[in-house]
Amino acid sequence: MTDLTDNLSEQLEELKMLQHVDQELGATLDFDNVLMLTMDWALRRTGATAGIFVTFSEQENSLRALTALGYPMREVREKTWPLEQSIIGRAVRTRQVQHVTDLEADPEHCPEHALPETRSVIAVPIELRSKVTGVIWLEGEQRDTFAAPDISFVQRLAQRAAIALDHARLYREAARQADEMASLYTASRMISATLERPQVLATAAQALATTLGVSTVVIADYRKLQGEIELIHAYRLPTARLSMNIVPRVGSTFALESLPEVRYAIETQRSSGYSLHSRLLSDTLREFMTAHNVRALLIIPLATAPMTPNTPLIEVVGVALAMESRHERRFGEEERAMAEALGGQIASALRQARLYAEVRELEEIKSHMIRMASHDLRNPLGVAINYFEMFLESLGDQPFTEVQKRYIQSVRKAHQTMQTLIKDLLTLEKVESEREALWQEVDFTALVNAELEAQRNAALLKKHTLTAQLPSQSLHVRGSPAQLQRAVGNLIDNAIKYTPDGGLIQVRLTTKERRLIFEVQDNGYGISRERQERLFTSFYRAREPGTDHISGTGLGLSLVRTVVERHGGRVWVNSEAGIGSIFSFWLPLA
Repeated sequence: MTDLTDNLSEQLEELKMLQHVDQELGATLDFDNVLMLTMDWALRRTGATAGIFVTFSEQENSLRALTALGYPMREVREKTWPLEQSIIGRAVRTRQVQHVTDLEADPEHCPEHALPETRSVIAVPIELRSKVTGVIWLEGEQRDTFAAPDISFVQRLAQRAAIALDHARLYREAARQADEMASLYTASRMISATLERPQVLATAAQALATTLGVSTVVIADYRKLQGEIELIHAYRLPTARLSMNIVPRVGSTFALESLPEVRYAIETQRSSGYSLHSRLLSDTLREFMTAHNVRALLIIPLATAPMTPNTPLIEVVGVALAMESRHERRFGEEERAMAEALGGQIASALRQARLYAEVRELEEIKSHMIRMASHDLRNPLGVAINYFEMFLESLGDQPFTEVQKRYIQSVRKAHQTMQTLIKDLLTLEKVESEREALWQEVDFTALVNAELEAQRNAALLKKHTLTAQLPSQSLHVRGSPAQLQRAVGNLIDNAIKYTPDGGLIQVRLTTKERRLIFEVQDNGYGISRERQERLFTSFYRAREPGTDHISGTGLGLSLVRTVVERHGGRVWVNSEAGIGSIFSFWLPLA
């Protein structure tokens, strides 16, 4: 009767303790608090001298400590257990409680897995939804430390802890997602706060470094035609100034052929993380990480969503390299997803900055064309009307007939109409034609041929020999036919004008490294070296001996440079006074 009473009393006491456990575990959603409460109850009820809460990752097939009582915290953080040769691993494999009363006699015991004074242990598996998620490990200094009621209590405690930890994990996950959304929102506002490309790059790199907590972020431009990336901005966290990280040099270029990791990120639009010690690293990426003391790297594609339903392809404008040099690091799935979301925001901001720059350039070109029209077209008309008025004044008081008066009025009206028409037509035509969205593929070989024919009569009038060396196949570029024809025509026209009668003018069109090269060579007056620096400046004319009689506005070469640079190319000149000149430019092939 006494044994029965004692048994009932123990069961009642256990139920009361479990009720307190439920109350305490149910009162918190903090993951660490749940862990600590679980271990505290386990040690209080069983009289264990030490205990560890061990988590099991099925994906990584690993066992590691989360928290402990009776152990130095430094030792706990470093503790791991093999799944095959350990008592804790056996509890996971068998899904059964492991009660060892003589620790030294157990074949799977390792001295490093317990305190020196420990004689007996229990390992209770924690299961949730038919999967083992962890183990409660308790140690005793006596062989009979753990009785059957103690083990039963810990099993029930493990069931409750599994549910409480799942709730805490879900809460922590929700809080983490909320924090990520807040971080993304803040970063997005920072990035989209400006339309200036340099500021977008600076805020984007800072936002990535702050959000991911890495020491350095480098942003690279993706050059699809060249098959390479160019580092265009670098940022290092102020707190990482004392690290051994060496910031990569802006302006460096890398071929994608030698960086399969970057090429993979661009082609798949997925971020990927790498460790310096990974065996899968390409030689180029390993050399890059070693040279800059990078221990972990996350490659983030900067990809924009389609702008309209008619543009289904995603545009990759670049990549971001999030680099950690202070310690080893593994970028988790959540971090990669957040980085990709932020990369999309950065790509959109860079696209907006590019569009803004194009619109602003259009405005500048429009203003430039209005100035050119005023200077190059209005002035001759003004001269004509002035001479006309002077002619009328020279006639003195001679009376005009009614017919003559109508003629005079018609001339004056025509002058005004021509001025207005020229201004309006030039402004409208140039503003619309300069829009890159309206560009098309241009047969540049045919364009040069057409311009040569148009200029041939002017060359014959000055008895020039005009020759052309053009490729047999058509070379194509993307751009505005009107602008490109104007640039080609200006260079040929200049050669004709600035070469004395009977000269030789040679036009050449060649290719090199996915570029076409256009050249116009003459044996004319040439240009002295000190005047060449300002040659492509608006309204500047290089007046060499013998050229005073040649009319010009000083806008022709400036327009050539504007057109060529807008099409992604570069213009230059090689000239010597008294010998002649070679004007050249290159454009990217389509």
